[in-house]
Amino acid sequence: MRWTGKKVGLALGGGGVRGLAHIGVMQVLEKEGIKIDLIAGTSAGALIGGAYAAGMTPREIAAKVESYLQSSEFEESAIRSMGLSFSTGPKNFFERAQIFARNQYYLLKALFRPSILPAEDFQSLIHYLLPEVDIRDTRIPFYAVSTDLITGRQVVLHEGSLRQAVLASSSVPGAVEPTRLGEWLLADGGVTSLVPVHAARAAGADVVIAVTVDRDLPKDTDIETAKDVLYRAGEITANALETAELQNADVVIRPAVGDLHWSDFSRSQHLIKVGEDAARASLEKIGSSLPFARRLSRFARRLLRQEQQPGNRHPDLS
Repeated sequence: MRWTGKKVGLALGGGGVRGLAHIGVMQVLEKEGIKIDLIAGTSAGALIGGAYAAGMTPREIAAKVESYLQSSEFEESAIRSMGLSFSTGPKNFFERAQIFARNQYYLLKALFRPSILPAEDFQSLIHYLLPEVDIRDTRIPFYAVSTDLITGRQVVLHEGSLRQAVLASSSVPGAVEPTRLGEWLLADGGVTSLVPVHAARAAGADVVIAVTVDRDLPKDTDIETAKDVLYRAGEITANALETAELQNADVVIRPAVGDLHWSDFSRSQHLIKVGEDAARASLEKIGSSLPFARRLSRFARRLLRQEQQPGNRHPDLS
């Protein structure tokens, strides 16, 4: 029987590899029996949210990601090369020289192309993780948030190819080539909505659980060159837009992703764990935000679990 009461929406924010924390959040929500009626995702949130909406469990998504990170496609990708250059892990001289040479090549290439990374690298990850289905056929209604570079408007994709929608939502400006779709030239949804709370509301969510995996605005940054000033100004603008949108969420979950670069895959398992921790810390607030019927149902399930544990039995009412 389909739920006809108030809808609970999950708004999953962008942040590159930091979006793996979404997997941990969804594992906790699923374990706690918190039903999600619709998902809106931006960038990495669209990738992980799209996989979940299509019917994969959080454990299956985590296994798929781990399998991809061990694949030849990832080993030979420019994404891995870029991630290694930002990783804090130890590197020998040969690795440092190889990373430098590759990154110089990609930066030179970007002077004559619309992106640093080849579109094939992102398509490889998306095809590895997502089935080729129409968004209208997903198990949970799904909305991928993107930005049209021509009109400057937000575009919410809720029909057509799931893979294409996620690619459009994940096309980081300058890093990944924009996606042409009809008259639109689509880039990362984070340009207009880093955490798509408004998109979830517009899709019909009465209660919105938002998950933000963006880095905090750093306080101890050097601002010495024109490039530094421009980059800092962009960070401030994005931070202000995100803060304003999050005010419209009922619950905001903030996994402790630290200052990890968006392309650094070296701590994937750690990110899933911090997602779990943040979701557990938010359970009380999530529970109080749910519609009454769902709170009652969740309470009944918790009582049932407690009774089924060894040593527990019904109280003596005689």
